Amino acid sequence: MRGFNLTKLSTQAMTPDMLTSDDDFILLQQLREDSRPAFDILYQKYWKQVFNSTYKRIKDIDKSQDIAQDIFTKLWFRRNEEPINNLPAYLNAAVRNSAFTLMAKESRYIPVSEKHLEIGGEGANADAEILRKDFMKAYEILVDALPNQQRAVFRMRYHKELSADEIAVQLGLSPKTVRNHLGRALTALRAVLLTATLILSVYFL
Repeated sequence: MRGFNLTKLSTQAMTPDMLTSDDDFILLQQLREDSRPAFDILYQKYWKQVFNSTYKRIKDIDKSQDIAQDIFTKLWFRRNEEPINNLPAYLNAAVRNSAFTLMAKESRYIPVSEKHLEIGGEGANADAEILRKDFMKAYEILVDALPNQQRAVFRMRYHKELSADEIAVQLGLSPKTVRNHLGRALTALRAVLLTATLILSVYFL
């Protein structure tokens, strides 16, 4: 690990994106010692990433800003709790959990895939892992049971994250037809997936 001087780093012309994972580790150590300059540097480095990741999930600028701010507020107030060894992984999990909670409260559909249901961090437990695997099996059965066109549109939208226009081009359909297929697929899956997500959120928060 290379040498690191927080005071020098804070006063010289160095931007947060020039920091390495080694610097993150030392900044997190200093954060646990109540260093506000360390927190400010981490905030400047990761705030945009947290906001963008949140916005990608919920598509609402104001709520994404609120969630990002809340995540960093909790990072500061929980700085003396269990050590964080991988800050990007911690922030990704915080974004995922916050987005799940918001969408569940608003009774909105939560697209599900392996990457959305990853269980990361040292706090993951065996019961949550079993629940996740069982849910993914049930989810795949439900998706596979959709009519062919609906299933293709659904997977392209929520697994590959393509837009309706991109799906229309690839499948040779009109965007309106794509949206109709997607709407029918969501109607078929909504109740089951929302109930499962509410159960999963208890484990993942």
